[in-house]
Amino acid sequence: MTLLRQWLRDTWWILLGYIVILETAMVAAILYWPKFRDNTPAIAKLVPFESLQRLLESVEVAGYWPYFAVQQWFKGCSLFGLAAAAFLTSGVIARDADQKTAEFLLSRPVSRRRILLTRWAAASCLVVLPVYITSISAIWISPAVDEQLAWGDVLLSSTYMSLFLVMLVSFTTMISAMSSHQLRAGIILIGVMLLNFAFYLIQGFDDFSLFKTVDVWVFMQIQAGDLPWIAAGSFVVCTIAMLVVAQRVFQRRDF
Repeated sequence: MTLLRQWLRDTWWILLGYIVILETAMVAAILYWPKFRDNTPAIAKLVPFESLQRLLESVEVAGYWPYFAVQQWFKGCSLFGLAAAAFLTSGVIARDADQKTAEFLLSRPVSRRRILLTRWAAASCLVVLPVYITSISAIWISPAVDEQLAWGDVLLSSTYMSLFLVMLVSFTTMISAMSSHQLRAGIILIGVMLLNFAFYLIQGFDDFSLFKTVDVWVFMQIQAGDLPWIAAGSFVVCTIAMLVVAQRVFQRRDF
C-alpha cells in the first residue's frame, strides 16, 4: 500500500492532465459532429490516405457511431493514452536506477515481484480509468447533438481499447526493467507506435500496423455484436508475456 500511495503521489498530476485533455477533445469532437456530418463528402475529397478515406466512408455509411469511435478511441485514447503510458510507465523500474535509489527501494521488506506488479497495476489503472470516465460521459453529452450511444457498446469498446493500452503499459514496463534511464522506455514506446502509425497510412503495409487492431472497423464490429476475441486475446497474451520478461529481468538486475 505504501508503494501504491507513493506512486500515486508522484503521478496524480499526469492523470489529471490526461483526463482533462481527453475529455476536452471528446466534447469538442461531439459538438463538431453536426458540421462534420453535413460536410463529410467535401472533407473526404481532401483526405490523401486511403486508410483515412475508409474511415470517412464508414461515417457516411453508419453515421455517428464510427465518427465517435474514431474521435474517442482511435484518435483520442490511442494518442493521449500512448503519451500517458509512456510518461507513467517509463520510470517504473528505470527511475530508481537513474536516480540511484534502487538500493533503498530493494532494502524494504517487499519482493521485487510485488514492486513491479504494484507499479504496473497502478500505471495500468491510471491509463485505463480516463478511457472509461470520458467514454461514459459521452453517453450523457451525445443527446446535445441529437445522438444516442448505447451503454453496452460504449463499455465493450472501452474495455477493448483498455486491453490495447494495458499492452502498451506492459511493453513500457518491460523496457523500463531493462533500462537505467527513466525516459528511455517511453521514448522507445512512442517511436514504435509512430512507426506503426506510418505503416497504417500506407496501403499494403497497414495490415502490419497495431493501429489496424483499433481502427473504426473494429468498433463497428463490436457494435454489431461481433466481438474481436482473437485480437483481445492477443493483447492479453502479449501483456502476460511482457510482464514475465520484465519480472525475470528485474529479478536478475544488480543495479
